[in-house]
Amino acid sequence: MALLPRARDKTRGIFLTYQARGYLQANDVEQALAVTSESLDLATRIGAPRCVTLVRDLAPAFKPYRQVDGVPELLERLRAC
Repeated sequence: MALLPRARDKTRGIFLTYQARGYLQANDVEQALAVTSESLDLATRIGAPRCVTLVRDLAPAFKPYRQVDGVPELLERLRAC
């Protein structure tokens, strides 16, 4: 992903979302949270609704981890999108 130019930020956002899903499947919630937040920030900044939707689709996978610092805030951000 580091090789992607800024013109490919939508692609970067999609890849970050896929990476976050992988972290969630591996029960690495902290990494998933960081990558998901990065993806959401990027998608919001560039105005990429498809990317925002992909990130929002991760919300159910975070719900079992509501006790982890940062997860409730992320879920609230996703609801507001």
